[in-house]
Amino acid sequence: MSGCGGAAKSREARVRILVDGETPELYVLQLCAAPPGPPGGAGLCPARKALKALLKETEKELKKRGPAARRGRRERGRSRPTRARGAARDEEPERQCPICLGEMRGPRTLERCRHSFCGECIARALQVRSACPVCGRFYGQLVGNQPPDGRMLVEHPKPGVRYPGTTRVAYLPDCPEGNKVLGLFRKAFAQRLTFTVGTSLTTGRANVITWNDIHHKTNCTGGPQLFGYPDPTYLARVQEELRAKGITED
Repeated sequence: MSGCGGAAKSREARVRILVDGETPELYVLQLCAAPPGPPGGAGLCPARKALKALLKETEKELKKRGPAARRGRRERGRSRPTRARGAARDEEPERQCPICLGEMRGPRTLERCRHSFCGECIARALQVRSACPVCGRFYGQLVGNQPPDGRMLVEHPKPGVRYPGTTRVAYLPDCPEGNKVLGLFRKAFAQRLTFTVGTSLTTGRANVITWNDIHHKTNCTGGPQLFGYPDPTYLARVQEELRAKGITED
């Protein structure tokens, strides 16, 4: 610490500066007077004065460099290489568990959606609901708490009311995504999820066969207003509707 007189230098010899703690952006310094030290801690005065002067000079220098340093950080941030999401997920899994928000312990990655969790956290979550807590993708079959000795009787969805049969024609584009949706439609129909008996939203008639919240395109043209194309987001939307009923590719 330059700029002190001879007496100050003799006192400075008995003063130590220690790093009491640090973070990436902060240092905590501790000034210590070596024993026996002058009474009242007077030996710290020169060191404190010199340290204050040093901090003032440092603050001035940082203010001068501030704009340039910020520009440099922005440029370094723009120049960082980016990686595909899938590659980053496979090569460097998340360290924080989305369930307990703590550090990942005994990590387990779900096979279909590739989301990772603590082994114990995801085991408990899947016992409550057989789906990914992050994206909701189903795993296995849902099992409820219905009493095991109950009986099931298959009957008309509207007991005592007659309903007519119907025929529906729907259209999908002949492309990979359209054929994927076609396969999902087959699964939904096999699981009796495509139609139900209720009130038609278009005609207002009651006790007729209606779509069961899985939208189909019954026209080739006319756009969404006429249940037709073009509709750029339809294939993505209908897959979400199917997923909500547990209908997925695997």
